[in-house]
Amino acid sequence: MRFKWVLLFVIMLLLAGCQSSYWVLEKDRIGEGSPDLEIYAKHLQMHDDVKGYQVFTISEGKKMAVVSLRSSENEKQLEVSDVKFSSKETVVTVKRKPAPEANEKNPYILIGLDKIDGEFIVQDEKGNRFEETDYQQ
Repeated sequence: MRFKWVLLFVIMLLLAGCQSSYWVLEKDRIGEGSPDLEIYAKHLQMHDDVKGYQVFTISEGKKMAVVSLRSSENEKQLEVSDVKFSSKETVVTVKRKPAPEANEKNPYILIGLDKIDGEFIVQDEKGNRFEETDYQQ
């Protein structure tokens, strides 16, 4: 009986370790990701008409997706509602919610991903896709 519990525990650990994950980086910690992230965040505030996403490679090959809304939605903020990983695609779903205070010309969110497999899709909860920006790194 004890062997079954140990085996179940080991299987659970293995399954947990196999799944890719994501996190949201706080904006006051942007310098920990990459210097390019800070430059791009400043670019978004100077070019407040930019809506879409840009992907950066950060430490240990992990990825950081910066998703922006543009100035017409400066009273909103973004929140991750779901991230799905498969071998064919990585889908990040974000939702808009009211911002406590409109302190950014162009609201954005920093979404860290262990990896991106297949096609990368960023969409809102209605299925509207964000396009990759034309920013040159």
